[in-house]
Amino acid sequence: MRQLFLLSVICCCALCAPAQEFIKNYVQLHTAEINSIDPNATSDADLAIIANAIGNARIVMLGEQDHGDAPTFLAKTRLIKYLHEHLGFNVLAFESDFFGLNFGWDTLTKTPQSVDTFIHKNVFPIWTGCNTCQPLFSSYIPNTYNTKSPLIVTGFDNQMILNYSSNNLVAKLDSVLRSANFPITKNENYTTEILPLLKALPNWYFAPPKDNMLYANCTKYLADIQQQAATRLESNSYWQMVINNLVQENLSFTASQNGYKLARNTRDAQMALNLKWLAQHKYANEKIIVWAANYHIAKYTDTASGIPAKSLTTMGSFFTRDTAMLNSTYIIAFTSYSGIAGRLGYKNYTIQQPRPNGFETWINNQFNYAFVNLSNYRNTYSAENEKFFLKGLGHNSFKNTWANIFDGIFYIKNMYPCKK
Repeated sequence: MRQLFLLSVICCCALCAPAQEFIKNYVQLHTAEINSIDPNATSDADLAIIANAIGNARIVMLGEQDHGDAPTFLAKTRLIKYLHEHLGFNVLAFESDFFGLNFGWDTLTKTPQSVDTFIHKNVFPIWTGCNTCQPLFSSYIPNTYNTKSPLIVTGFDNQMILNYSSNNLVAKLDSVLRSANFPITKNENYTTEILPLLKALPNWYFAPPKDNMLYANCTKYLADIQQQAATRLESNSYWQMVINNLVQENLSFTASQNGYKLARNTRDAQMALNLKWLAQHKYANEKIIVWAANYHIAKYTDTASGIPAKSLTTMGSFFTRDTAMLNSTYIIAFTSYSGIAGRLGYKNYTIQQPRPNGFETWINNQFNYAFVNLSNYRNTYSAENEKFFLKGLGHNSFKNTWANIFDGIFYIKNMYPCKK
């Protein structure tokens, strides 16, 4: 009788235990140590756990907490090499210039030197200027062009402001509009006002115009071009996408006047469409690696305000609303325990210590690097919806249902910033 009583007490305690204990126990039991983040590691046996987690996914997204996280870039480089050489991933899509890294990349005569130079001019300098990205940008990717399995570079960001776009986008677009006989090309102010306005658009990232009429005029002209493209260009054609990106790029500027959330959502929604176009059209038969921030790849929607227009929705959330994309994608976020962070050109800062009983504290303190497959947890405990602390969208902890937001977590014990 006494044993039966004790058993009932234990069962009641288990039922009353905090829901977070499920995920905590899972992490502590299923964390796999990663031996190294060195891109030149001599053995890849420790990465087999990640390969098993990815399974048959043909899109793997690799995040980062901030855009200056030096060890994260080394880890991502090692993972990219592994995915390319062992799992057949041959497209690397950056959170960078959609026009330059597609049209420009496609027209580039590719040698190791030309690839190196092009990447450094057309991927954002927060990465290309970082010392720990050089094994990828100056060595690995260019050198694949001496092999039978080159690594293709592409981009999905509608911020089309880098070198190739600045020098070529408007001229190439003008050629397309004229050859397709767009009515707007017959406007008397086409060459004197419309084209110069489109050419000035990228500069608004650095020096927003004070004259609101410029926004209004740009919005009108782009709307006319978009409307005319619907009858003159094939649906889902590349130039349709470029025009849509220009529309959304301009909309981001106008949206920013009504709050940063709307501007962010505008960008993330278009990046999701760009990535989907790459996955379903341009590279429909290829396996794709995505390089972006944790924030952008997260399946995350901030509904705290209760007002959709005032909520944040990320690229990953927009992208995975398509069931086909959801089922073919594996999302890996990065987190860290302690250290220093900071982007190139910005002041370094000490990162927040993990919250007590948060994800980072559950990792074995002897591990410098580790990996946890959350998708397996989600599939096993589908009824559980635990919230727990994680530095998921930056270097600050907050509580959320992270097992529904990311598929896997790569842990780095000590963070340090990039150097030039």
